[in-house]
Amino acid sequence: MEIRKFLREVDTFSVLADADIEKVAALCRDRSLVRGEVVYAERDPGDRIFIVESGAIEIAKSNGPSGPMRIAVLEHGEIFGELAVFEERPRTAIATATRDSKVKVIEKKDLEALMAAEPALSARILRSLLRKTAARLRLADEAIQTLIRSFEA
Repeated sequence: MEIRKFLREVDTFSVLADADIEKVAALCRDRSLVRGEVVYAERDPGDRIFIVESGAIEIAKSNGPSGPMRIAVLEHGEIFGELAVFEERPRTAIATATRDSKVKVIEKKDLEALMAAEPALSARILRSLLRKTAARLRLADEAIQTLIRSFEA
């Protein structure tokens, strides 16, 4: 798929002007994954952001001896790995391809350089990422509330 067209389909970048899409496209690198391949593991450095182009990526959290607990499965157009990049902390989950997949990779250093050089573009990207993070937080809150209600019953 043509990179500019693909980025237009990604919520975070869909609001950007064509010239800004070009700048983001220049940062993207391709990575192909086979089913079962780990994209990153817990405690890996948060040094890049990923965008699912095709396939599916499972995000899971270690759960002791019972194995990883699935948090989400992300598909076409979903961004992942951004929290560790912006927190400047190691990864807190494991990301694994659940089928053969392709992702776009944006290195933290490249994104930071673009954002430093383009403050208005930086604000648009960060606002979009904040909306995405807020939506995920809202879903997590709903899941916690459901869990609490199940214990109260």
